Amino acid sequence: MLQPSKQMTASFHAELYKLIPEDHPLRKINEIVDFTFIHDLVRSSYCEHYGRPANEPELLFRLLFLQVLYNLSDERIIQETQVNLAYKWFLGVNPEDNLPDPSQLSRFRNHRLGAGAVDEVLKSVVRQCIEKGLVKSKTIIMDSTHTLAASQKQKPLEVLRDAAKRLFRVVVKKHPKLEKKLPKLPGLRKDQEDAEKIMLQYLANLGETVELLLPDHEGSISEKVRIAKAIVEDERLLANKGIMSAIDPDARFGWKSNTKSFFGYKEHIAMTEEEIITAVEVTGGSSDDGKQFKELLNQTLDAGIEVHEVIADTAYSGKDNLEEMKSKQIQPVVPLNPIVHNGGLRQEGFEYNKDADFVICPAGQHSIRKAVQGSKQSGNSRSLVFYFDTEKCKACPLKEGCFKPGAKSKTYSIRIVAEHYQEQIEFENNDTFKERICRRPIIEHKNAELKRYHGMTKAKYRGLFRMRIQAILTTFVVNVKRMIKLTEKMQSAS
Repeated sequence: MLQPSKQMTASFHAELYKLIPEDHPLRKINEIVDFTFIHDLVRSSYCEHYGRPANEPELLFRLLFLQVLYNLSDERIIQETQVNLAYKWFLGVNPEDNLPDPSQLSRFRNHRLGAGAVDEVLKSVVRQCIEKGLVKSKTIIMDSTHTLAASQKQKPLEVLRDAAKRLFRVVVKKHPKLEKKLPKLPGLRKDQEDAEKIMLQYLANLGETVELLLPDHEGSISEKVRIAKAIVEDERLLANKGIMSAIDPDARFGWKSNTKSFFGYKEHIAMTEEEIITAVEVTGGSSDDGKQFKELLNQTLDAGIEVHEVIADTAYSGKDNLEEMKSKQIQPVVPLNPIVHNGGLRQEGFEYNKDADFVICPAGQHSIRKAVQGSKQSGNSRSLVFYFDTEKCKACPLKEGCFKPGAKSKTYSIRIVAEHYQEQIEFENNDTFKERICRRPIIEHKNAELKRYHGMTKAKYRGLFRMRIQAILTTFVVNVKRMIKLTEKMQSAS
């Protein structure tokens, strides 16, 4: 049952709060930021008239705020708050009052905020920044960062075995009488060639049996059944490219660079030039940054930000993204992939004669015909393909490394620069572009802040659902910190 927000009652011990310095960061946050929005966001997840009285949402949300601000666990934030005057004052309770059990933080985070309200948490602080006149820029900067999963990646056989054991164990724990009806885990040798396929078949059989015996399953059994289904249906599992953890099946293998990889998640972020994060999208580590562009832009616009310019790296320069920005009259300060400029990787020594419209090879032979390849409808990856006389290639003294013996044709391709890229290519050579693209690195500092001070280096929870909650709560805290700095600057300037 949801009760009205309580006010701190008069207490003899409340005099101790006078010891908290007036310039304490939590005093500033409490004065500038309105936390009451949380009541309306989670109201629908409570029963307002029946059940035991619940701890008020604002108290629990402020505890989550402190937890992220100081990078503490559920248990540790309760322990620290119990003996910290500033923390208790920030919560609005008396020094002698007891605090909620740590388990209530998890329930509030997953079942209250997670029930459709967590997206609005970030929007609320962005709107408060707009109302206070802190956001003046009409530019957003986009980038992504990564977070390591809370579990280790596994080989396919380990994923299958762990998922089967976890499902079997949870069913037997809650329904001991069903143990004899469940299929037994097969005994496999370490060097058995078909071990993975046998275990895959067993997991599928186990999942079907559980659903047959317990058609109305719920709670932890439902979660384990869902994971088992996802693993069985993952076509990339046996190729070591799909699910890599039975404990955290949403985590994925991704790349930080050509040589460095990671296992976990990506946080795709949009931010104003004032360093206020306006949107966050969380995906598995293997996702393409550019595909998150529309979602980030729409979240930003929904929060009330007016966008005239987007600054981002090459990953966001896809055709669809450029067209989306053009349709909304947004200037893309986004460098195109080098392959668009130079027509892709070219073989050394081949030259295109524009006037004659043919290609001359290093041996001096020119192409005999050409063709256009690629989809006319989409305009993607269209190329001019020039064909050479293979009889001449067979007798060519320079055929080594150029013409493969037995090949039916010898071609040379030049990528066609689509019309939607022409305008952007011209803009990239403009001084305005060169000046504005220099603003992009400021989002790197924001990514570093999220990781270094607020626990985004490694996931605290498992699964995309909980990872999304962690990311949004963290960006809320980081925005509040920035909100305080911008407010102080505005006040000192006036």
